[in-house]
Amino acid sequence: MDVMAALGRPDSLNLFPIENRMSPRALAALSCDAVNRYPYSETPEAVYGDVNGLAAVYEYCAELGRAYFGARHAFVQFLSGLHTMHTVLTALAAPGDRVMIMDPSCGGHYATATICAGYGYRHRYVPFDRATCLIDTEALDTDSVDVDLIYLDMSTLLRLPDARELRRAAPHARICLDASHVFGLLPAAEQTLVLDGGFDSISGSTHKTLPGPQKGLLVTDQDAVADRLAARIPYTASSPHSASIAALAITLEELMPHRVDYARQVVANARALAASLVDQGFDVAGAAFGHTETHQVWVHPPVTAGPHAWGRRLTAANIRSTTVVLPSSGASGLRIGVQELTRTGMREEDMPAVAALLGRLLLRHESPEQVIPDVVDLARSFPEVHFTAKPAAVAAR
Repeated sequence: MDVMAALGRPDSLNLFPIENRMSPRALAALSCDAVNRYPYSETPEAVYGDVNGLAAVYEYCAELGRAYFGARHAFVQFLSGLHTMHTVLTALAAPGDRVMIMDPSCGGHYATATICAGYGYRHRYVPFDRATCLIDTEALDTDSVDVDLIYLDMSTLLRLPDARELRRAAPHARICLDASHVFGLLPAAEQTLVLDGGFDSISGSTHKTLPGPQKGLLVTDQDAVADRLAARIPYTASSPHSASIAALAITLEELMPHRVDYARQVVANARALAASLVDQGFDVAGAAFGHTETHQVWVHPPVTAGPHAWGRRLTAANIRSTTVVLPSSGASGLRIGVQELTRTGMREEDMPAVAALLGRLLLRHESPEQVIPDVVDLARSFPEVHFTAKPAAVAAR
């Protein structure tokens, strides 16, 4: 097998809500010598030497994380969102503790319940209102009375949680937001990016709406939470992957002055795409609130089509997408995201062209072979990475 050929990126439209486009500088960091190196560390028993100064890169990345999200503490050692979840749960909860998580049919991560059971937590689900696509805070006020930890593993979401409202509903529990999907949107989400009187921690992966490498990040204002995380991390991350930390630092550094504009543009593009899909004739969730307030758009397929058939047709036409259970219906549907389209410079006026391609494939049943040339043309029209110091072209790999 020609592995390098398989790693090439064809001209395609990426509607995955779980991926993004990295900048050339951040990509370069992933192929540097640091990919196989450890930072300096010292304990009463041992010294791990480092002549490259990688520990300073770790601290610089954490400093950028604190500045990016306005937090007092930041941890960047995690390898992924799931790795972050394991560390947060085991640092803040003990066997027998009562933990609330999101139901997978209401947008929760598929793995969380199994993880909680494995660690001996008594878990149950956060109440959720399918009509509004929001956590039911009135029910939470009653349900959370005896809860130790609320871990909001929100993977499929159209609306951002209100941190202060959740804190009022559950004043006695630790509340941790898994922001893997929406990290890049938080600088423009004042109701969610609340670490003082809101969430005890915000954490997650860094390669979705935040356009960095596959890593994990956690921010908190709580000294007690930071102390428990710091004590736990050495037992969950022996090698935090130095090159990936460098790539994350570059991503945060480049995006810092653009972080609010980028977040707002992602949401504006998602709303524009949703409206364009409605114009095409699709059944799009969330009409009561403008279809979306995040990067995601949910499309309910007709019973005769089936979501997996849609997913296969889109893939055959060089359009990356996902089908998952949608909280709006409790059934599988198309979950698409616009963060990579935004990262490559697309704006609201470009969304009708994207929607038209989906309409041709899924509603008017044109063959993928007929549609691919237009997919390629549209993708090639946006070859650069935006929201950096200046747009930068990405070399084909």
